[in-house]
Amino acid sequence: MKTIIKRFVRLLIGLCVMSFGSAMALVADLGMEPWDVLNDGMAKFLQGTFDIRLSNGADLFTFGRANIMIGLTILLIDVLFREKVGFGTFINILLCGNVVDFCTGDMIPGFALLPDFRGLPMTESFLPRLALCVLSLIPAAYGMYIYMSARLGSGPRDGLMCVVKRRSARIPVGGVRVILEGCALTLGWLLGGAVGLGTIILVCLSGPVMQVIFKLHKFDVRELRNETIPETISAVRGALAKKT
Repeated sequence: MKTIIKRFVRLLIGLCVMSFGSAMALVADLGMEPWDVLNDGMAKFLQGTFDIRLSNGADLFTFGRANIMIGLTILLIDVLFREKVGFGTFINILLCGNVVDFCTGDMIPGFALLPDFRGLPMTESFLPRLALCVLSLIPAAYGMYIYMSARLGSGPRDGLMCVVKRRSARIPVGGVRVILEGCALTLGWLLGGAVGLGTIILVCLSGPVMQVIFKLHKFDVRELRNETIPETISAVRGALAKKT
């Protein structure tokens, strides 16, 4: 039972570390990372096309809702290609956005773990913004390694990376990430998503940084076997049965 608990703790820590990296890039305000460009573009496209609003006048298609919609669509692709879906897959969808909001101060007004440069003049804060953007690559990649190594289910987008990697043996994992994020970036930009200097930095460096971290820990996604939800439940039952 202790082993299962440790894996869930590892999963949560990894997702929080990864989300902290995403928050660093967000508050740097030099441009969103590729998947967020797609989220932003999809929200703008859907809202502009259908112009559906809630009873309070707010837009129906927000950045967060677009994120969930895209995540569920990619999850469907993962399932079709027999990628394992576990508790971690759904925890990823539910937890990451909230952690980012917590770190940036969007969840609790007046409280933030990071300095927020959004809306400030670029001339007054370019170097701190650039530093935050570049350094965000490390926790983003390291958190990904931590949570994926828990083997409780990759997030939809990381699951897609594993699917493509298994079918493209000659392409390194960093290359697969760059290709997928490049596609997300292009589609998001065509839909109206915000792109900036930080976007270019994240597209070019996220794959290589992740590849270095994976190699340091001898972590090969081709050998990764995620536990499905029924398998995890069965393991918990087995552990509880041994105690009794």
